[in-house]
Amino acid sequence: MRDTVIVSPGPVHVAPEAWKDLQALHHRSGEFRNIVRECESALQELLHTSSPVYLLTSSGTGAMEAAVANVTVPGSRVLVVSGGKFGRRWAEICDAYECRTSVLRFEGGMGIDVDSVAERISRERPEFVALTHVESSTGMLFPLEELVGRLRGDRPIMIVDAISSLGAEDFRMEEWGIDLAIGASQKSLAAPPGVSFAALGKRALGLVGRRPKGAYYFDFNRARLAAVGGDTPFTPAISTIQIMHRSLRSMRALGFEKVISRHRTASEAFLAAAEHLSLESFSKNPSSAVQVLVLPRECQGERVLACLEQEGFVAADGQDDLKGRVLRTGFLGLHGSKTLEGLVSALGKALGECGVSVDVASAVARMREANIGVFSWIGA
Repeated sequence: MRDTVIVSPGPVHVAPEAWKDLQALHHRSGEFRNIVRECESALQELLHTSSPVYLLTSSGTGAMEAAVANVTVPGSRVLVVSGGKFGRRWAEICDAYECRTSVLRFEGGMGIDVDSVAERISRERPEFVALTHVESSTGMLFPLEELVGRLRGDRPIMIVDAISSLGAEDFRMEEWGIDLAIGASQKSLAAPPGVSFAALGKRALGLVGRRPKGAYYFDFNRARLAAVGGDTPFTPAISTIQIMHRSLRSMRALGFEKVISRHRTASEAFLAAAEHLSLESFSKNPSSAVQVLVLPRECQGERVLACLEQEGFVAADGQDDLKGRVLRTGFLGLHGSKTLEGLVSALGKALGECGVSVDVASAVARMREANIGVFSWIGA
């Protein structure tokens, strides 16, 4: 069987050595408590915050729900700024928790007009603004720092989904004035899915516990009390936390800024190589975490994905109305030059099989110019 490399926006490929020699730990043991504490400390550093970080056993959507369940009450006024599927998910969760939800939608891939967002906030004066930093359905990077910089005085509580961005994009929670940020294990942290987390600033912490019928499993007060002793409220995803810990430790040793810079270099080079294959970025403000490429009319997404898989690469189709029209990639965490050059070559071959004339050699040469090198978090 051919070895395959996952190059989707997530869950991402996890290094084989990440699984090696994992200890059989009990989650109430001193050793595991130290791992939890070190994970929380590293995440604080990556988020640029001194605020508490709580580990949850769930996908990233669980952390999104936990955020809404803990800081809003029925009737809370929430403005959701949406540039795609995962922005819309904020609205769906807020509606489920009986918030008064207003949605400001932007066309996928076209970018966010910060003036329009600031004007809407000024006019509606919501208590909360919820948004997604990197919209992985379109590859768009939200201009988060610019937006928060426009908001003065009595600004709303800012809730940010950093699931796809954290570790691949700069994120400065305290400096930018983010009140509640959530993330997950299966993106730039190069770990399996199953662990999410939430970081709460002072304003968000002050709102926890107001909801008349609040959360149980996702109760941040339970998480806060457990975290004092290095615990989680309930049985966690032990192996996933161990792998995430290994990844965070290696990223920290290399330097988080260097990690982010490497993602930026690799993504920019890949997008430049894709242009040699007549593929344009769907997003006008592309992220370093997710690349979304518009496919030629001759190509159906399913066929391109099948061709890539024959060459040993697993990428992702578009979602909702973009299904079959775009290709989504992500190489977060550990992929080096040879992997990315192989991906470009395989993509060129897939397009050729669809009848598209492409210059694969020039595309591979452009990817090679980036000189990403050989890299893996574990043992870096």
